[in-house]
Amino acid sequence: MLDANDAIILATARDTAQLASVATERTGLSRVAVSRRIKKLADAGYLLRHGTGTRQTYSPGPLRFWLTHTTREAVAQGGGEFGVWAQHLAPLMQGLPENVVNLANIAFTEMLNNALDHSQAPHLLLGAHIAHRPEQPGGTLHMLVADDGVGIFRQIAQALNLFDDRLALLELAKGKFTTAASGHSGMGVFVSRRMLDGLDITSRGLTFDLHPPHQTLPRFDWVDVLAELKGATQGTVVRMALALDTPRTAQDVYLRYFSPDEVGGDAFHTTEVPVRLAQLGSQLVSRSQGKWVVERATQFKTVVLDFEGVAMVGQGFVDEVFRVFATANPQVTLKPVNLSLPVAQAVEMFAPWVAI
Repeated sequence: MLDANDAIILATARDTAQLASVATERTGLSRVAVSRRIKKLADAGYLLRHGTGTRQTYSPGPLRFWLTHTTREAVAQGGGEFGVWAQHLAPLMQGLPENVVNLANIAFTEMLNNALDHSQAPHLLLGAHIAHRPEQPGGTLHMLVADDGVGIFRQIAQALNLFDDRLALLELAKGKFTTAASGHSGMGVFVSRRMLDGLDITSRGLTFDLHPPHQTLPRFDWVDVLAELKGATQGTVVRMALALDTPRTAQDVYLRYFSPDEVGGDAFHTTEVPVRLAQLGSQLVSRSQGKWVVERATQFKTVVLDFEGVAMVGQGFVDEVFRVFATANPQVTLKPVNLSLPVAQAVEMFAPWVAI
């Protein structure tokens, strides 16, 4: 595990060849403690040694790391999410492919802006880690935005009067919802998830990660988030992962879900709804669950209903989604995908007009 003092030492290595003495001053640690950390960082590949004996100097290595404890107020006064990216993240990205830097920039600044504008948190924990060695193909960028605020799912549930916080995950997945409509479009999480290879949002015991269970984002082995947040459990932790060799571009994502012929919220024309999030530990049999799935669907032209992870559906659910809603809203195209055989059979039985 690395910590904020390690990050200070690594940043110092980019500034001066007098690493030990300057890092001792900046961290407030003893010279011996700093020397031990320098050795640890060099052995691991975060620093490169030059020279021998007492004349050794250091420069940044192939592995890169940054972590800081700060306050929401300090970030807001220091240029907001742009200031953090420009001062701390951009230097770490030097040498990476342009499309990777663009994707990381969009996702990180979106998630940090959410924390600044919505979390009501006094404190933030921000970090990034690049595990990449020249002799190894690929590599991964990890980014972290954590706060000790009110918690994203609780905030959404309260704003929408949801009876269960778990339904906040379903609304978050759809996009176009925000608790601050005057300054936000509700597209941040939706877009960022598709810019990245992994996105995990954890708050108050609930986790938003829409990958199948065997593909969810593993824990970050370079930082102990709970320890760094000093036990805070009521806030929000956002973890992001991006493959350094991804061919994906930001434009690819935008063109898939947004129309170039429209602007603002109207341009966001397609959403994908992970239907399994409406199960709440049960089966999808009730009309209530059907209403949850298509809540706010009229804000889109196309709604892809992803039935991955759904074992069965009942007549009431099918009728509510594919007859009641569809009849009342013919301008919205519903596209069911990833139906298991039992789900497909139920849809064919109770809504035979649906193309599956």
